[in-house]
Amino acid sequence: MTSIKPSYPSEFRFYQPIQVRYADLDTLRHVNNVAIMAYVEHARTGYYKATGIWDGEMRDGFGMVVASVKIDYLVSIQYEDEVRVGVKIASLGTKSLRFAFSVESADGATQYARGEVVMVAFDHEAGRSREVPEAWRRSLAAYENDEELLKNA
Repeated sequence: MTSIKPSYPSEFRFYQPIQVRYADLDTLRHVNNVAIMAYVEHARTGYYKATGIWDGEMRDGFGMVVASVKIDYLVSIQYEDEVRVGVKIASLGTKSLRFAFSVESADGATQYARGEVVMVAFDHEAGRSREVPEAWRRSLAAYENDEELLKNA
């Protein structure tokens, strides 16, 4: 097991439907852990667009880099399973953004995996971290309807 706290959000405002591909399966005939991480990344970028912190255009590198990924794999995903990934901002630091996620069945009845991804706001031109932009804080707080996200600003 990981060091992730055992309590997770049970509901998310944002869910990304995922198409399980035959290529995602491994020799054990279930979805490989690497494919599940790709599902999470796909959902996270969808969340960025839904919240308004990214418009989907690549301009000199998007302003975040992955600092940490923690995941608990709970139930195997099979080829015919209908899957969605819930994503939410769990907390904002001065330079970091912590996202919680849940990989689950389309109806939410089965949780396949859960975890968190810590992203660091990054200035690609300068090659170093930067503070989380105020516009991101406002957009995330508005999307999640959570004014607490503005407190570290």
